[in-house]
Amino acid sequence: MAERHSHDARPGNLWPLVGRAAALRTVLDAATQADVGGVMIVGTPGVGRTRLAKEAVTRLAAAGHPTAWATGTRAAGAIPLGSLLHLAPPHDAAGSVTGHLFGQIVERFSAPTGKRPVFVVDDTHLLDNASAALVYQLAVHTRTFVLLTVRQGQTAPDVMTALWKEGVAHRVELRPLSDSEMDTLLERGLGAPLDAVTRHTFRRLSAGNPLVLRELAQSALEGSTLLRLDGLWHLGGHLRITGRLGDLIEAQMQVDDPAVLGVLEVLACKEPLGQPVLEDLTGHSAVVRAERQGLVTVEPSGARRQTRLTIPAYGEVIRARMPRAQAHAIWARLADSLAASPRRRADDALELVMCRLTAGRDSSGQELLAAAERAAERLELEVAERLATASGAADGGVDAKLTLAEVMALQGRFADAADVLPAPADCDNEERADRRAILREKIEYWQHETAPTQGNPTGERAAEAVRAWTMLIEGHVAGALSIGTALLTRPGPRLPAEAAARAATAVVIAAGLMGDIRLVERASATGLEVASAHRTASPWIQAQVGAARCLALLLAGALTTAAKSVEIAYREAVETQLAAPMVGMWAIVCGLVAKAQGRVKPAQQALREAVVLLSEHDPLRLQGVYLAELAGAHAMAGDTVQADAWLSRMDGCPPPRGALIDAWIERDRAWVAAAALDLPTAAGHALRAAKTAGKAGAPMLEALALFDAARFGAANEACDRLHQVARDTAAPATTAFATMATALATDDAHLLGEAAERLHRLGHLLPAAEAAATAHRLHAGARRRTAAKAALVFARELLTECDGARTPLTDLTGSEVSLTPRELQVAKLTAAGLPGRAVAERLGLSLRTVNNHLGRVYAKLGVSGRDALAQVLGQPEGEEPHADACRMRPN
Repeated sequence: MAERHSHDARPGNLWPLVGRAAALRTVLDAATQADVGGVMIVGTPGVGRTRLAKEAVTRLAAAGHPTAWATGTRAAGAIPLGSLLHLAPPHDAAGSVTGHLFGQIVERFSAPTGKRPVFVVDDTHLLDNASAALVYQLAVHTRTFVLLTVRQGQTAPDVMTALWKEGVAHRVELRPLSDSEMDTLLERGLGAPLDAVTRHTFRRLSAGNPLVLRELAQSALEGSTLLRLDGLWHLGGHLRITGRLGDLIEAQMQVDDPAVLGVLEVLACKEPLGQPVLEDLTGHSAVVRAERQGLVTVEPSGARRQTRLTIPAYGEVIRARMPRAQAHAIWARLADSLAASPRRRADDALELVMCRLTAGRDSSGQELLAAAERAAERLELEVAERLATASGAADGGVDAKLTLAEVMALQGRFADAADVLPAPADCDNEERADRRAILREKIEYWQHETAPTQGNPTGERAAEAVRAWTMLIEGHVAGALSIGTALLTRPGPRLPAEAAARAATAVVIAAGLMGDIRLVERASATGLEVASAHRTASPWIQAQVGAARCLALLLAGALTTAAKSVEIAYREAVETQLAAPMVGMWAIVCGLVAKAQGRVKPAQQALREAVVLLSEHDPLRLQGVYLAELAGAHAMAGDTVQADAWLSRMDGCPPPRGALIDAWIERDRAWVAAAALDLPTAAGHALRAAKTAGKAGAPMLEALALFDAARFGAANEACDRLHQVARDTAAPATTAFATMATALATDDAHLLGEAAERLHRLGHLLPAAEAAATAHRLHAGARRRTAAKAALVFARELLTECDGARTPLTDLTGSEVSLTPRELQVAKLTAAGLPGRAVAERLGLSLRTVNNHLGRVYAKLGVSGRDALAQVLGQPEGEEPHADACRMRPN
């Protein structure tokens, strides 16, 4: 299933024009106005001045305007009319006096016939004075429309400036692209979407500069660091700087001042950097000149002022091309500066050690250890392992061994972690003992693969927190809830942050499985309080607790609340540049919630992104869950080919552990069978999932599986147990599930309508749509036209939100039976795109009769407009119906 198609990207010169629609419209409109002599496009290097001019001139040429193009260069600017010589007749170009040549070119553009000529001059600021005067002459004294591009910050000839100052030409200033425009440009240029981390990386490096953005993508493609995985472009490894990208960036920067280059080199090694530190290293005047040239930005950061490169991609090129001796000298000076500064920020210790390492300098074992711990907290695991190993070699002691073991466990390398785990006697204080106990519990669970002890086990409190989590996975929900609650409420020494987070997440998810939303919120508040105290030091804890809350709300059936929470958290994870595993984790939760709602396309996109981002980070062997959910999301869309493919790939993965996960995956198997319309097999899978969840003491998961079985035709088998679960839990969703199951078992259209309303309020969009669609079919079969129409309208609204869902219960093709044969004929022809008069001629009716029929069609089907009608009847707009398309479908 994984694809690697780096060759699928379009060549750089074919990338589309994005974000310049208004500017392009200004140029094209101006060309049609006789009193406007031209347009001057102004912008920074790479912002798209030339690209916009090319698009405009292409369109004007296609409209019949004669066009010509000239480009200003420094070399041609040394010769009078040097950039325009190609416009003169060949035999006059060489050796002619400037005045005669001037006249020849003006005469060429002064022809009175045909459409208005268009003359484009790119990089007008590089024209010599004679060329600039000629352009002015054409714009002011001939019909010629001049389209000029000027580099912002460069001094253009005074006559060029006079054009827009005197109102002869309009001035259009191009700004950097917005984030959404950069996303669109990348997706269109590469022909497929990008994962969120890759997308954000390109945004950050290019800073809205479309030329830099395009060249970065091309460079990554050529260096095989940008790969297409599972339909998404993913940037893996370090960006390779090709010669083309390096040359383009250097030409764009145009740095001739060695002092300014020195400023850029320092920032290329480390940014942002405090302005006083940078000025101490490079000099105040150099920083000012760099800022004046638009290469450096100085911005406030609290009480300080920070400096950074205006376009971070400049730093990538400078760093790649910087002599090693120069780089080492800069890193050494940065290290000295950081060492002399107070280290108040969480990242300061890591930055100092990395500066020293890059400069070839040593750090103490304790400094290396502090840096390793911070790298681990940021989930920069390769760096953390390297630093922890170095700390151990530099006598970092038992703490270095513990940190190294923790890093290995985070990577899922539990055997390696066991090898470096220090002996119990070496962990001679409470903090070390707790850390070792947590590690030991993880290692024993994943190494020996034994189920945790049931009941309330004895042992260290920190280890108990991990045990509560593993008990939950294995299906001992009540035990996990009991242990986790006791740990969070029992008086005594405060739990370590990781242990408290583990206990809180175990309680939160267990409460969700029990349907206790109040306990979900209380326990998550406790966990988030711990996470808040460690937010700077360990953002992973906050993400872990927040994700557990969203999953618990999903399990408890509160999908509307879950969807709002996860959307905010995912966006924050991307925007704050959290590590790919954290973004991937939030993508999983986004996908799970969207799928539970029935929003199949967002679910597929989020889960696919999770598979890509977490392909190399799966310490808990959960990849099978993501793949199974992807199979289920495609099955909900009726895509049996993709559903089978993802399920087959899931079967090839190491099996995830735990009864709860087994039940969850069994539900996805049920959906894949249902997509193939094998409803007995689908119901069987769902009922088995319900039985497994019931044994684990997870009533909400059992209810979800029973509800699936009811939707697959086993309502009679599921109904009684669903009502029992609804009585035993406080979750409103179980009552809605039971109501729909009863209605399906008894063909009660009115009860289905009630279930649809309840499910919709809770955010269960697809089940609500299924209930409304089934109610419509039952009402229509009983000739209750008003009720059928209302149910039909509601079902369509819900299915629109589900964006492509197609399940056995969503079939609305029978909605046409309420139309008379003549109404159906009129509806089909109208949906096919025929105007009313053509429909009347086709059917031998008056236009008024056709309109009357059409009005009744809209009223009966609950739609308005040709597009909606085409969607209802399954007739693409503008497509001529087949000869038998107007026949009444049989009941």
